[in-house]
Amino acid sequence: MSYLTDEEKAERIKQWWSENAVAIIGGLAIGIAGLFGWNWWTDRQDSRAEMASELYTTVLSHAAAGQYTQAAAVAAELTERGRGTPYVAMGWAIVADVAVRQEDPQRAIHALEQARETARDRGYRQVVTLRLARHLVSADRLDEAEALLAEVESEAFAGLRAEVRGDIARAQGDSERARQHYEEALAAGHNTEFLRLKLDELSA
Repeated sequence: MSYLTDEEKAERIKQWWSENAVAIIGGLAIGIAGLFGWNWWTDRQDSRAEMASELYTTVLSHAAAGQYTQAAAVAAELTERGRGTPYVAMGWAIVADVAVRQEDPQRAIHALEQARETARDRGYRQVVTLRLARHLVSADRLDEAEALLAEVESEAFAGLRAEVRGDIARAQGDSERARQHYEEALAAGHNTEFLRLKLDELSA
């Protein structure tokens, strides 16, 4: 076994440091920069989410007061400035509601398409998809509506999905299939007055 003298140890340490100093310092710099970058990014995201939340509240206030023009304007600002937050999809959904009240079905469909594309939560996306399918049925775009329903896989929405399928069948003139779907919706626990009225209408 050989032993190094203190001078030899010192020389080896100097050599190792000269070979690795750049990598070590560079790694530390990258780590520190990454930490500051992450903090800046999360602070920015928090600020954006807070701003989007305030805009969304403003949109709701305008819509509740029947100020649909103002609601649409603020919702448009929300969809632009709130990118990356869940409020964008919710803003588009309100744009759709306003469009319905202003009797602009094409704009409602467009807004719901945007809401569906920007929805980050899977459950909320399926809710928006169902709403979009309903509007497509009203616009007589039945094949598109049927295709969308295939994306609604959650059993939590089985009743709503069956009702929309019934609406499609009724629009196609297939009363028997429509009745089957409506009864399926009822069996899934989706027991609404409007659904019962549609079922009664088929039985009349």
